[in-house]
Parts: sequence; structure tokens; C-alpha cells
Amino acid sequence: MEALTLSRQSNHFSTTPFEYDSYSDLATPSTPTTPSTPLEKPIPGQHVEIDGNIKLALPAGCTFVGATAYGSSLWTRTARVTTVSEDGEECDFFLKTAAGKLGEAMFRGEFEGMSAINQTMPDFSPKPIAWGRCKDTADLFFFLSTFVEMTEGDLPDPKEFCANLAKMHRESVSPTGKFGFHVTTCNGNIPQINTWKDSWEEFFADGLRHMLALDLQANGDQPELVEAVQPIFDHVIPRLLRPLEQGPNRIRPALVHGDLWFGNCSTNLNTDEPVIFDAAAFYAHNEYELGNWRPVRNLLKSVHLGVYKTFNPPSHPAAEFEDRIMLYELRFNFHFCIMVSGLKDIKKDILLRIAENKEQASGTARTGFRSWQARKATT
Repeated sequence: MEALTLSRQSNHFSTTPFEYDSYSDLATPSTPTTPSTPLEKPIPGQHVEIDGNIKLALPAGCTFVGATAYGSSLWTRTARVTTVSEDGEECDFFLKTAAGKLGEAMFRGEFEGMSAINQTMPDFSPKPIAWGRCKDTADLFFFLSTFVEMTEGDLPDPKEFCANLAKMHRESVSPTGKFGFHVTTCNGNIPQINTWKDSWEEFFADGLRHMLALDLQANGDQPELVEAVQPIFDHVIPRLLRPLEQGPNRIRPALVHGDLWFGNCSTNLNTDEPVIFDAAAFYAHNEYELGNWRPVRNLLKSVHLGVYKTFNPPSHPAAEFEDRIMLYELRFNFHFCIMVSGLKDIKKDILLRIAENKEQASGTARTGFRSWQARKATT
């Protein structure tokens, strides 16, 4: 890549377009899902040096003062950057850095996704400032946003949080009218397939196949899993998702955060308003967002599902809302199993529940899952 220069218009330090507009390179099963060079992480509060390109990315009128390590992240190094404005007011920014090709994709995706969220709901997220390649360290990339002081350990008020989220889902507009996103975004350190599709059924199936492939790469061959999951693609996905795109009440693409667990939402200490961050955004069926709220590991629970439905009622057919959420949960469980090995039972249990709740007319799905369940019981 050529030497990087500042472009205020795009807030991206590059002389050429970023090439990860599809998953053809990064988001393939053969691609490692961790940054190529682990970063040494300083102790919170410790002084950290700031790269020259990061200083150039600061908004006009902000003079750099210093930076300290702040917060924690599994995949990146994070810091609080302090500046002084022209009128003498302190103005802070939040910084992430990560190395390698994946770090580059993570930050471009986060910048584009958080920009879409912030443009739709300005008070619901920090504002992205810039992303790009560092000048002084080879193969190191950064993401910069406004700094929001947040509460620690507390979930945002369910009513206000769900009202804002539902409004974002309703008022966002896909620029193509399709499902997907214009760049690769990453759920944690997992690149997602975001290729534009007219059909939500097709988009979701492609994404789930991709996660299955990454899971097999991360956790090794699992022939029973492959056999058992096939009815999901053959029967359950068409049965549950195809009706959403038929008739007068067909769904439209909605901007979703994409990784909305309790660790990616909080409350703004200054405004007492809910705030979301660390997005893995794309345009999806709005109910997809809620699939991440079902797992026991997530503190966003049934109360949030209930409150959300008061603002955005279930899609038609409403009677299949719970089944759809269970299907969407499956993908988030794959995400978790890719990042944390040894969690095969999470996938098995959700597959079995899907089969029990949505019996297919052909019987193929139940037969496949029951056969797997029987074998599991004997091992």
C-alpha cells in the first residue's frame, strides 16, 4: 500500500480505496481470525505514545496533550487521548489500535458501521472521527472516536435503550435497498460476510454457512455437527425466513448493531442516555439483533425482548417470532464458539431446540436432529 495521507473528507488515511468490500479475501475459512501481531497492552492509566498519523486525525482546533491506557479489549489496545480546544476546553477521544490485515479490516468496518449508526441516531453512540494506518509502526492501524464517559457494570434503562434501538431499526435506510453492507465488518475478531443480497433468507443462510466453516476451522472436524446442521439450511431457514419476504407486510432491511451484548452498551454519565458502541453493523431483519439476547451469557434478557416488542412489534407471521429469534441465536452461538474453543454443547442444544419447535413436514429435520441426539446420549 502507498504511503498514507490525511483525507478529511473520508476521515481515512489512504491514497487508494480499501479493497475488503466483499468477504472474498478476509472472510474465508482459510483466513486466521486473530490479529497477526499481538500487541503488548499497558496498564490502565499508564502513559502511552501516540502515532503521528493519529495526531493528524484529531479534529481541527484540537491540540494534543497526552494519552493514557484506558479500558480493556480482547482484540485491540485502547487509550484515552486528551486534547485542548482553541477556547481552552479539554476534549477527549477514544483510541483503538490493532496490527495486521485483520486489524485494518476491523477498524474500517467499525468506522463505517458506527458512522451509519451515528448518522441515524447521533445521541445513541460515540461519533467516529477517523481510522487508518499508523505512520511510525509498521502494519499497525487505528480507530478514533469521541470519548463518552459511561457507567460501569450497569445496563442502560430497558425502556430508553429499546426505544432508541427500535427507532434506529425503523428509521435507518439501506442505501441499496438490499441486505448487507458496503464493507466487511467484524463481530469481535470474526470477519462477516456482508455481500449485498435482495433476499434476507439468502443473506442469512450465506452468513451462517460462513460461521459454520470458521467454526470447523477453529474447533476441528465435527461430522455430527455438519450432519445435524444441514436441516437448518434445507428446511428451517426457508420455513422461517421465506414468509417474511412474502405478502403485503414483507420486511425491509434495517441497520443493526450486529454484536449487541451487554458489554457493548452502557449509559452516558453526562446525559443519562443509553449508548451503544463496538458495532459489527450491516442491514438485516431487525429481529436478528435480538438473537444475541437469548443466550444465558448475555445479561440482556427476556425483559428487553418484551420492551423492544412494544416499540417494534414482531414481523409477520408474529406467531413465529420466538422461533426466528432462536434461529438467529444460533449464529451468535457460532460466533462465541469460534472465539472460545470447547463449547460444542452450546450449538448442539440450540439445534435440538430449533428442531423440536419447528417440525418440518418432510420429517427430515427431526430425523436428523433426533439421530444426532441419540448418538450424543451414547457417547
